[in-house]
Amino acid sequence: MATTAGTADIDQKYLTFSLGEEEYGIPVAQVTGIVKVEELIEVPHSVAWFPGLMDVRGQIMPVVDLKLRLGLQRAAGEERGQRAIIVEIEGHRITLMVDAVYHVHRFSQESIDAGPPSIKDGSGQFMLGVGKRENSFVVLINVTRLFEGEELAHLSSAASELK
Repeated sequence: MATTAGTADIDQKYLTFSLGEEEYGIPVAQVTGIVKVEELIEVPHSVAWFPGLMDVRGQIMPVVDLKLRLGLQRAAGEERGQRAIIVEIEGHRITLMVDAVYHVHRFSQESIDAGPPSIKDGSGQFMLGVGKRENSFVVLINVTRLFEGEELAHLSSAASELK
């Protein structure tokens, strides 16, 4: 987490959302909007976590199914998420499909646990930590680590080709 006086507050604010029964959060500083998932434009031969593109206020954006990207499985008959969180990552706008969006929650430094080192492998590489609330936990996601190498550029180029 950032420790400078100007950014400490915003770095501790997270937009919370659900994927299945679990609650997650991403830094508010990277969120540029929330939209309802409308008609998707499918992209042939794409990976499972990239269901397609979506028109967001006249701009074509790549849609990432965050549940699948994190390596989580859908229950039999479970539909894809109905909401998308627009995030900015390294100058690229991406929409992250989630099941539901809740609210902004502020976590104090003391209420965020890094978690055991063993979870930092695999899908745990995406974690910033675990935010502790009175009766629940929120998995905090580092959206910058969601994509490797050229993946981010490929997602953006898929959207650019349709403009």
